[in-house]
Amino acid sequence: MRSIHKKILAVCIPSLMLLPSCTKHFEDINTDNNKAGEESGVPEYNFSRAVLEFTGNSDYSYETWRVNIIYCANMMQQLSNVSWYAGDKYIQNDGWASAYFERAYPDQIKYITDVIRVTKDDAYQSNLHNISRIARAMIFQRLTDIYGDVPYSEAGLGYSDRIFTPKYDAQKDIYMDMLKELEEAATALDASKVVPGQGDLIYNKGGSVNAATVTANWKKLAYSLMLRLAMRMTKRDEATAKTWAEKAFAGGLISSNSENAYVLHDASGGRTTVNRNSNILSGEWNAINTPGEASLSKTFIDFLKNNSDPRLQYISIVPSSSSEAPADQIGMPNGYDTNGSNSPTDITKAPGYPGDLKNYSVLNKNVLLKLNGPTFLLTYSQVELLLAEAALRGWNVGPLSAADHYAKGVEAAMQQLAQYDGSATITATEIQTYLAAHPFDAANGYNQINTQYWAACLLDWYEAWANWRRSGYPTLVPVNYPGNATGGQIPRRMLYPATEAAANPTNYQEAITRQGTNALTTHVWWDKQ
Repeated sequence: MRSIHKKILAVCIPSLMLLPSCTKHFEDINTDNNKAGEESGVPEYNFSRAVLEFTGNSDYSYETWRVNIIYCANMMQQLSNVSWYAGDKYIQNDGWASAYFERAYPDQIKYITDVIRVTKDDAYQSNLHNISRIARAMIFQRLTDIYGDVPYSEAGLGYSDRIFTPKYDAQKDIYMDMLKELEEAATALDASKVVPGQGDLIYNKGGSVNAATVTANWKKLAYSLMLRLAMRMTKRDEATAKTWAEKAFAGGLISSNSENAYVLHDASGGRTTVNRNSNILSGEWNAINTPGEASLSKTFIDFLKNNSDPRLQYISIVPSSSSEAPADQIGMPNGYDTNGSNSPTDITKAPGYPGDLKNYSVLNKNVLLKLNGPTFLLTYSQVELLLAEAALRGWNVGPLSAADHYAKGVEAAMQQLAQYDGSATITATEIQTYLAAHPFDAANGYNQINTQYWAACLLDWYEAWANWRRSGYPTLVPVNYPGNATGGQIPRRMLYPATEAAANPTNYQEAITRQGTNALTTHVWWDKQ
């Protein structure tokens, strides 16, 4: 694989070569050529920057560690810890809970907004413009799902429009505009026009994919995002959700793992290009090798183990023995600590304590945590499981039944492991054996579908948390750790930064008044109570 650094240079250098040489004109001599401006930017580079940052590549993994791992992974009981991670104990840490908000605007939204603006009236770059609109919707869905009402319509306009205190848009309005943007952008993509080269880290990784394939894949991603947005609204507005889910299906969705939206990272570029989950969990910070810091949760291990799930042999490993054998895997229960034998929450008091923290399973770094591994953004398995629920609801999403889509979703999730590492190949026989032992039951369909969705979102814990809040599945038993901030309930949102109350007080307070207290227990719009 060519390095991402090389890809970015390939985008930047030709553009820099086209910059005009100095002239003798007075106005040019008296222009500050060192001052950055839109005219000196490279739209494709900014697009790459926004997408790469969306995978969590802000230096020091600020938002990835704090929100995706410390909070979401532990709240969703796929990871567990007895160290300083607050997530599975629902302890409020304002700096951690606001980290994604703080990094998304300067590191993602600023760059993607700039691309959209400078390419808006450029016919030559119309595909980059519309692909960026799709990427912007993807970026904003995660952000608004985490926080609810956020700056949207005026976001990223500080340089161009001098808007330094953007209004907070209502989440309902954000969702409606994202759906509109996806529909318009997908329709406008044109295979007869130029597409981004190596700067497209998702669907043109080598820079040599033909325009027809690139535009077709981006269209499918747009409609797949539309489906995810639609399904997120099922508790709030089922009629609107149905309309947009059916429209997404008609537009054409991701239809195989080969069309998965993901970024493949580069291990040689340091913090800015390596896979951030991997760097935190097994690389520079190596959390999985710090006993009790990032173990696999008992909830997750028991789900895989009790169902004889063939994924287990590739997902987990026991540090003390290096065993990958499913029978040896032990998950750590959530909500414990190492406060000493006199504490009722000390891990040694947990039922079935295996005698040493190193006997609890951790993620298998040889498969899932490579520094040059992929970060998945939206996958075929997720699409099929969302279609399974739509079909179960009786919506018009094609001739296949909910059971058919469910089977395809489970199959795709199992086969997807091979995209992390070729050794993690689950055979067709293993998959069919699993499906035969766990046939789809419509009466328990919502639970089955969304529990599989939870399993399929391993490492994308933002999405696992969002769909759990939306669907209520899997049925997770909350912990009631002493001093928690939620009354022993799994948090429903993260927190706005404290700086917003001071820097943007009027708009901040308007959002609080409309949505509710800036608390972990406040529900976002689509998470209807």
